[in-house]
Amino acid sequence: MVSLAKKNLILLILATVLVTSAPIAHAQKSWDDKFTFVRIQYNMGEFGMGFRFRYGNQSSWRVDYPSADENFLLALARGTYLPIEERALSFSLDNEELFDFPFAYLVEAGYMQLTQEEADFLREWLLRGGFLFIDDFHGPREWANFIEQFQKVFPDRTPREIPMDHPIFHCYYDFEGEFPQVPGLGSILRGTTFEKGGVRAECKGIFDDQGRLMVLVNHNVDLGDSWEHTGDYSYPRYYSILGYKLGINYIVYSLTH
Repeated sequence: MVSLAKKNLILLILATVLVTSAPIAHAQKSWDDKFTFVRIQYNMGEFGMGFRFRYGNQSSWRVDYPSADENFLLALARGTYLPIEERALSFSLDNEELFDFPFAYLVEAGYMQLTQEEADFLREWLLRGGFLFIDDFHGPREWANFIEQFQKVFPDRTPREIPMDHPIFHCYYDFEGEFPQVPGLGSILRGTTFEKGGVRAECKGIFDDQGRLMVLVNHNVDLGDSWEHTGDYSYPRYYSILGYKLGINYIVYSLTH
């Protein structure tokens, strides 16, 4: 485990980051210097009709929203004492307000369809200091769509595996062994921990020219469900705790690197 002294130092650094103005996404000046959880809106591609039919005409970017995001924010506040904005936000990839925030969350990338203008906007936000966490997409078909869309954002960069000795797994809570699988509720109810052929949980990243992690990609993992279904008797508490700890590490890392 990370020592209490180190955690206290991390919290001091986090507080400093949130109140320090910067020419990139780190100021948060419009939200009283509280950490704000931002979700990315996008349009769906060719598989969108089936998704809408399955989920009652819901867009894929909205899965678990806002309950998962806001449950996580409460856990983040309790686990770190980081000042938070309790209401989660969402922005499309043409909204300049996104540049006021250092962290964004995107789900169901297997259904995402980006225009080149949206891809250019996202690239600019990332290169200016933004950190994007991509969650809850599964199997080879959805991975292929994610790669196709992110080629528009970074045609010269590909995701590479993040080893378990990377600081993101040790900056607040310590994780050892293999990258853990955090399943969705649907998988649990089917008696398994994976879906759509995505057996192995993967954690990959896209880095800038200085080696900064810009895009964190969790494939065959569903942290959103682990947050949304806290307290649901059908969802194992073990996975909720694991999901919260991973998410807290991701936030701490994104704000301190």
